[in-house]
Amino acid sequence: MTDTDVTAILQHKAVVSAYQSLTNLTRTYLNQNEQDLLKKSFHYGAEAHKTQFRKSGEPYITHPLTVATILAELNFDINTLCAAVLHDTIEDTEVSENDLRKEFNKTVAYLVQAVTKLDKLKFRNLHEAQAESFVKMLFAMAEDVRVIIIKLADRLHNMRTISAMSESSRKRIARETLDVFAPIAERLGLKKIQNEMQDHAFHALLPNVAEKIENNINKLSGNRKEAINKIRKKIVKALLHSNLTAEVDGRQKSLYSVYNKQKTKDLSFDQIHDVFGIRVIVKSVQECYIALGVIHGLYAPRENSFKDYIAVPKTNGYQSIHTLVTGPFGLAIEIQIRTVEMDVVCESGVAAHWMYKSKDSDVNTRLTLARNWLGGLLNIQKETGSSIEFYENMKRDLLTDEIYVFTPRGKIIQLPLNSTVLDFAFAIHSKVGKHAVSAKVNDKPASLKQKLETGQTVLITTDQSASPKAEWLQLVTTSKARTAIRHALKQIKQEDAVFVGHKMIDRALDTYGYSFDSIDKRSIKRVLKYYKKDNMDELLKSFAFGELLPSIAAKKLLPLMKQRGIDKAYSPKEAFSITGKEGSIINYPHCCEPIVDDEITGYLSPSKGIVVHRKNCANLDELEKHPERMVVMNWDLENDMMFQTTLQMDVINKQGVLAKLASVVAENHGNIERFEQVDRDGNYSGLEFHLSIANTQKLDNILYKLRQLPEVLKASRKEFK
Repeated sequence: MTDTDVTAILQHKAVVSAYQSLTNLTRTYLNQNEQDLLKKSFHYGAEAHKTQFRKSGEPYITHPLTVATILAELNFDINTLCAAVLHDTIEDTEVSENDLRKEFNKTVAYLVQAVTKLDKLKFRNLHEAQAESFVKMLFAMAEDVRVIIIKLADRLHNMRTISAMSESSRKRIARETLDVFAPIAERLGLKKIQNEMQDHAFHALLPNVAEKIENNINKLSGNRKEAINKIRKKIVKALLHSNLTAEVDGRQKSLYSVYNKQKTKDLSFDQIHDVFGIRVIVKSVQECYIALGVIHGLYAPRENSFKDYIAVPKTNGYQSIHTLVTGPFGLAIEIQIRTVEMDVVCESGVAAHWMYKSKDSDVNTRLTLARNWLGGLLNIQKETGSSIEFYENMKRDLLTDEIYVFTPRGKIIQLPLNSTVLDFAFAIHSKVGKHAVSAKVNDKPASLKQKLETGQTVLITTDQSASPKAEWLQLVTTSKARTAIRHALKQIKQEDAVFVGHKMIDRALDTYGYSFDSIDKRSIKRVLKYYKKDNMDELLKSFAFGELLPSIAAKKLLPLMKQRGIDKAYSPKEAFSITGKEGSIINYPHCCEPIVDDEITGYLSPSKGIVVHRKNCANLDELEKHPERMVVMNWDLENDMMFQTTLQMDVINKQGVLAKLASVVAENHGNIERFEQVDRDGNYSGLEFHLSIANTQKLDNILYKLRQLPEVLKASRKEFK
């Protein structure tokens, strides 16, 4: 394309309009040198993209100009704006990072290159692409948070023009925007970007629902806005009487916020009281509380509707007082009270760091919070190793509201809604979580699975001998806790595998009159080389995980002269005894639910380790086709353990019968995990109790007691087929 053609692009109506919008915003806070640099980036970008056009037919440069304009609305610095204008040059044109460094500076070049890296990854599938992109974003954000802010502005403009995409692309991009980009914007305090992203995505995913809510808001706006305006004037007058000068404005909840509140709290549109509200902005924190008193003097506050995010800010640094009051005609109105600085931070988030140049400004707290959050995320990602697992965990964390609970010393711990005592323990420290055994909530005994509420004080009791259990994964909400538990379980499983592998090879060697400790180092070295294992622990673990058969390895471990003289078949002298020390390597399947004192047989599974079956299990017929993997087993527990089993009952339908049955189970050392009704015929019901029990003796005792009840027609242990 010729210089004349580039000039034509610079004079294109859409380009002129986009550039004018950008310069109108930046003229108020950029100096002349900075404005000249921004103009240079515009011309440089127009030249680089001169052969590219958007689907609308407009020159491509209109897109990066609009991205920069979104950031200019937040008063971002000149380097961020230039990087926004140039953010697609490295990816889509012949421009290199070195070119940008020479023409502009190393910061602009770095920001453009960092944004480009997010979009140049190759993946096996879409899910992996989303996960890896997210992890890459986090690392880029950790280096310079402006990288993700440019990416958010880029995504926002794409959402504004999403109607030009195919339906499948619209759905995919809208879903990703709601799941990841909008929540990240919220975490960084970029409220305007978040709200607009969500509304565009909402229209793309559920156009009919979005239109219905929009119509409801429009119908409501006439009368409600008039009432709010009267309340607003009354508040202004009352504040002036108290010598408070305040900015008092009406505000409207976003479409997606209304929908989300309806959905999460199961409310109708008429039950949403804060579609329209009032925002009061004063000069100081002290005036916030004075204004609150004045407003409560005018309108009675509603019970349990007061939230003080000034005293206890949200994770993203948001501060404000929220109060729901009853206005004229019983109208419920939410009023937010904050300082000028809090309002800027609320609307602009980390961008406020660039608006306020003073290093002493409290708005830098928001940037610190963002960096702390990012640092925590990256630590979790390092522990998980899996980008997909991390991505799914973080989607859950990003999309949850928050609660605020206290340590006994008064430290505030912020957790996602529905967090448990165990989440709290891991939030304090991973070591506290791993060794947690019990807790007190507000000085009352509490289980580790108890859900917490804002304002509670939690005390965790630990025991160094305690360790995480697999079922803990079902008790936690936070990704930090889930990741720490999985990491600990993996370590425990490795240790258990070494123990079990040692036990298995000892048992196999016993056939030939040897033990593992009696094998010479030369034989061990020879076998490690044969199996291509780095050390003996790796070999032992391969026995426990069913990757290698100890019966074959045992013979290879014998001295060579001894091997030549062996012609008898492998036949272990002793059964494999379950002592309870084997941990997670011993598996008890649902197909037959073995418990202590059942006659059992083991099977060495290539994927699950040793799987213990009852001798009457229907699956054994198939498993016994592999006799080399069958393991003779017996019970020799050193301490009581609980095992899963299922009871089947036919009972007469009567009030209180479930409580009666549960009482019998509990009084006789059984613990009901869950129950279900599997059949119902008039006055009779078929029930299944899934419970944990120590052994068959205690199970038989429970069955005997249940059969004595007049309401129980039949009770037995479930036999699986």
